[in-house]
Amino acid sequence: SKLKKPEMNEILSWNINKEKLIDYKAEGWTEDYFVSSPNNEYGIIVYNIEEWRMGAYAGLIGIYSNSENPKLELNSSRTWIYFQNDKTFDFLEKSECIVCRKPAHNPNNPKGGFPFIIINLKKKKYAFFDFDPTSIYYGLKETEKNKAKLIEVHPRDLEYLNREKRTNEIVDLEKLKWLDLIDFDRALEKYYE
Repeated sequence: SKLKKPEMNEILSWNINKEKLIDYKAEGWTEDYFVSSPNNEYGIIVYNIEEWRMGAYAGLIGIYSNSENPKLELNSSRTWIYFQNDKTFDFLEKSECIVCRKPAHNPNNPKGGFPFIIINLKKKKYAFFDFDPTSIYYGLKETEKNKAKLIEVHPRDLEYLNREKRTNEIVDLEKLKWLDLIDFDRALEKYYE
């Protein structure tokens, strides 16, 4: 028997009105993607998913709180994120953060160009953890409040890369530069400041 897609049932249970999302386009060649955080505190929809480079996908996000009466906490039509199905987000529950990645390559800038974006909705802040394009092979796993370590989400791909791995590197959230969520639309500019 064919496996039913869990996110479809989940999005129905959250009862989200997608028409209210900024610049929402009806599902095109790919379905919208929905995931809720492990404690069901937040529901995240990735929409307008498109192939931005061969075999690599990106989309816009809407993050909601309150599954009973969904409230849109974060939505941007300008800041799109890297999408890879169930490996798109990491949840750092003790630190109350949602993690994703942002393609941000700029040949005139020395930064890595593919940072992790760490979002704390309760504090209305977000931060970058700078990284190069290999960020797509890693995830962040919380070790304690405000600390996370890099884990491999695509170990086989990392083997082929033939470069030094950053596995188990610790990210101290308190040492990151936190920005106001109000400026999330300008995440790309903020990253390069």
